[in-house]
Amino acid sequence: MNIKDILKASVLSFALLSLGSCAEEIDESSESVQKRVLEAYMNENYPGLEPTASGIYIIDSVAGTGVCPTEESYVRVDYVITYLDGTYSSYNKEEIARQLGTYSESGYYDPEIWSMENATPGIQEILTKIRPGGRIKAIIPAVMNDEESGTSIDNGTGAPKIYDISLHEVFDDIDARALSELDAYAEMYYPEADTVEKGLYLQKLTDSPADSLESGKKVYVRYVGRYLNGRVFDTNVQDTAKKYDLHDKSSEYDFLEYTHKDNVDDAINDNSLVQGFTLALWHMNYNEHAYAFFYYDLGYGESNSGRIPAYTPLFFEIWTYKTEK
Repeated sequence: MNIKDILKASVLSFALLSLGSCAEEIDESSESVQKRVLEAYMNENYPGLEPTASGIYIIDSVAGTGVCPTEESYVRVDYVITYLDGTYSSYNKEEIARQLGTYSESGYYDPEIWSMENATPGIQEILTKIRPGGRIKAIIPAVMNDEESGTSIDNGTGAPKIYDISLHEVFDDIDARALSELDAYAEMYYPEADTVEKGLYLQKLTDSPADSLESGKKVYVRYVGRYLNGRVFDTNVQDTAKKYDLHDKSSEYDFLEYTHKDNVDDAINDNSLVQGFTLALWHMNYNEHAYAFFYYDLGYGESNSGRIPAYTPLFFEIWTYKTEK
């Protein structure tokens, strides 16, 4: 009997019991439904395994060594999240993406940084049980993931999930860690780059006269965006898009437009670009070619943006022009 059959049998058993009593109508809560679904699964797959006080089932764990995360920590992790029937919910593993046919050349498949403070109670509980180098596999009910329990056995929001998490690193100061990572990257790969703003490195490959840009003037821009591992995630250079299998036939690959301002704050406020990108352009002139890379706070910050996870530093190769070419 597979898991779907087990879960259906659990719901059917309850329905039959309910029909046996015509005297009163039973209104079962959605949390109770999911609790029975999970208990049926555990009885079949892990008989005798007891849950924690909060209702989490720890299937397997490796302790690891070093500092244990707290609710104020940041953690760097790999993860695979599935539903009880094995269907994938979320993951950051390249091999799984390739297996499922969801692999993208612009995808991010390195370990990700999570804020423990912003994590759900279930994730907080299981991660505080291991240390760097450790791994934990646990089933977390929906209510411990800040989700309202579903009223059916379907996969999706409200269903219990299996979390398989490997913990690589624990730290408390996200800015110090992010800036240190960027400094080490610059020293190793771009020693000639200059720190022009906090958390922003810029290396010009060609220079133009310093007075070539005036406030209010438009700059036309070509760019290639990469993660620090070199993987391209975005570009408006058509040949580059084709090279890295990112080509979009519906895109015209137009120039990006930036409006220069003498005041840097005005430049940031009057342009809709990522702040680090805007700051790099503010330090450039017409007809320049440069590398710019910056930490997460000048990128997408503490939030995911499409394929880009929270706390991710970004790298851009940039070309500026006075007119569209």
